[in-house]
Amino acid sequence: MWRWCAWLAGVVLIAVAIAAVPSIMIVESYVGGSATHGYIEDGRYFVDPGHSQPIVEVPETTWHAVYWVEWLWPWSALLPCWAGLFLISHGMEKNWKPPPKEMPSAVLWACLTSGVGTVLASLVFWKIVGIPWATMLFGYIAFCVSVGRVSWLYSRALREGATDKPDAAPHQEPT
Repeated sequence: MWRWCAWLAGVVLIAVAIAAVPSIMIVESYVGGSATHGYIEDGRYFVDPGHSQPIVEVPETTWHAVYWVEWLWPWSALLPCWAGLFLISHGMEKNWKPPPKEMPSAVLWACLTSGVGTVLASLVFWKIVGIPWATMLFGYIAFCVSVGRVSWLYSRALREGATDKPDAAPHQEPT
């Protein structure tokens, strides 16, 4: 029972880490730039959007929030990911075997169609909405759905492959 709980807690922590990954891009896009590349001058706070765009003035609280999001962002993704991987590795059953060296062809086709579908869906969303931070969020959600689909297909292929293979016949000496 404890192995299952450790594995489940690890999966939840990795999901938290995955949810934290796009936060910095979305915050910077929403605010209009980066506080670490911006500056403070005479009590006024500026963020730098980069890409030869003009500097944007923002309120003090917004500047501080973006600044701390940028500095703490790596830890908000790495720490839950490391803890999740640790818990998952200790939550696996003792008879766990590594996956086969080759991926099934259905999984490879799912990777290709998921990648193309994610890019096309993001481009269509950008043309319809035209808001950068919303497009980034939509693209990230589409990416996560695609990865989940491919992971599910791969795990299903592993489960079916494990039940389809008959046990090897015992070695018999010729008489």
